[in-house]
Amino acid sequence: MFVVRLLVLGFLAFFSFAMGTERGGLNAFGTLMAFSGIIFVPAFYMLPTIEAGLRKSNNLGAIAALNFFLGWSLLGWVAALVWAFKNPSPVVITAHSPESAGTTIESSVDTGQKPKKDCPFCGEEVLAVAIKCKHCGSDLAAEGVA
Repeated sequence: MFVVRLLVLGFLAFFSFAMGTERGGLNAFGTLMAFSGIIFVPAFYMLPTIEAGLRKSNNLGAIAALNFFLGWSLLGWVAALVWAFKNPSPVVITAHSPESAGTTIESSVDTGQKPKKDCPFCGEEVLAVAIKCKHCGSDLAAEGVA
């Protein structure tokens, strides 16, 4: 679908630019196409940001900034486009609750694994929602109460 957006926006942007540079008198459609460049040229320029938004990228703001400030160079535009198509990396969530102070919960968006943490008593990895360690038998729910 990206290729269709690229071709349609590219054609409309360059066609409206060509209509705007026409020296003779334009009819109503030619004038409309010339002024439609106000919409199509910026949309074509910001296409990497549009793609990142459609793909719900975690780095939408950074991609938009790169696209806006360095998109004028072909290298900046291509870099923003490649970044927009990049798959999200696994998310690391640090818990800030008293019962899990100092533990790190890791979860992976792509693999669907359940979040895990380290047992404060034996150091083995257990599920983040566990209330009892399966390795040492310690009560993890009582850890935050004490």
